[in-house]
Amino acid sequence: MEEIKQLAALLDYMIKHNDEHAEEVKEYADRAKTLGNEEAHADIAKGVALLIQSNDMLKQARKRLG
Repeated sequence: MEEIKQLAALLDYMIKHNDEHAEEVKEYADRAKTLGNEEAHADIAKGVALLIQSNDMLKQARKRLG
């Protein structure tokens, strides 16, 4: 049971950490767009979407741990 609590705590940390990074990377996408590089903007935006999708899976796993 203690190991589950530890794993849950680690996931809580990673979820928050990843959310913060996703927000930061969104700013990079905006910067690329402002600089006129639409292709880089699109690539970065796709990366952000994947980060969010990955974090959603971590959130699902966290819920399953209780």
